[in-house]
Amino acid sequence: MTLRSTLRRLHLAPVVLAAGLLLVPACVGFSAATTKPPAKQSPPLRLSAQQINQIMDFLKTTEPDVYGKAEMLRRSDPQQFDKLIAEAAPNFARLERLRQTDPKLLHLTLLDLADTHESFKLAGELRQPGLPPSAAQLLRARLKQVVTAQFDLRQKIRLHELNQLVKKIDELKAQLKHRETQRQIIINRRVAQLIGKPPSVNW
Repeated sequence: MTLRSTLRRLHLAPVVLAAGLLLVPACVGFSAATTKPPAKQSPPLRLSAQQINQIMDFLKTTEPDVYGKAEMLRRSDPQQFDKLIAEAAPNFARLERLRQTDPKLLHLTLLDLADTHESFKLAGELRQPGLPPSAAQLLRARLKQVVTAQFDLRQKIRLHELNQLVKKIDELKAQLKHRETQRQIIINRRVAQLIGKPPSVNW
């Protein structure tokens, strides 16, 4: 069973949804030649033991190989395991925000992640030495099928994002028109706010 089909079937809790991005490694640039101290970073999102266990359960269901490596690291080097979870925290927070603001885009994003993983897996199998031509032909056909599906999926993502932008623009236009019709009322209210009490920034 592929990760894509599993994601379609699972009723994923908010915390578990965010675990999908653990499959995407964080890349951090570092220069040994610099003499400046590193920029102070915000503390990582703290995850409870329950959240970590839910993330591990997600990996166990969808990515047994990744789960096995994480479980081994959890037992042999808890500090490195905690570091892995901490590095994944920003992506966790991003997906959680996406879940709250745009569930449809979250669903499409997770499917795209699943296709990326499967395409990498198939490409890796195709690069194996001594692969029989018949097996290579089947793998190549499957890889093309996955890439084609991912292309169509990413078109859907872009169309969805475009529609969201158009919707936002329409809302801003409506707000602008409404404010213009209420011009004098808004101005008078703002003057009263400034005189009577500490002003609000939202006017």
